[in-house]
Amino acid sequence: MPATVKSLRQRVETAIDAVTGFSVAKHPYNVFGRDPSSVLHKRFAVGVPRTEPVPNRRQRKTDGAVCQTLIGVTYCIRVRPKDQVASYDEGLDAEAEIIKAVMANTSTLAADASITFAGVVGREVDPVGEWIIGDIEFTALHVLDLD
Repeated sequence: MPATVKSLRQRVETAIDAVTGFSVAKHPYNVFGRDPSSVLHKRFAVGVPRTEPVPNRRQRKTDGAVCQTLIGVTYCIRVRPKDQVASYDEGLDAEAEIIKAVMANTSTLAADASITFAGVVGREVDPVGEWIIGDIEFTALHVLDLD
């Protein structure tokens, strides 16, 4: 059964939103974290920067195309000035919570796609030293409707 890229993004967002303390950012994935005043503690954004057909797989209008979609998650943790190392560790805990939430074997997430953990592509403290911004990637194997 085909899965839309939109539904994949929304499913991942819903799974993370269920984690205690996290909330969806008001800004989209591509601009999350660019404006320091918009970044808040334990906010996150989910984006889908790339969808590609799986090589050597047949594509038919009636059957769809087997694709891999990259799902990116960016999250933010406030750095406490007097306890920066503990804040960094809190960021690592938050990262683990997000990965567990997305990888939880739920029928909602796995209904028509296979989602796998692709890696942590960034953990950095912003230049001002106020925020830890992390980037996590997942891949979804799914059929994209062509009809």
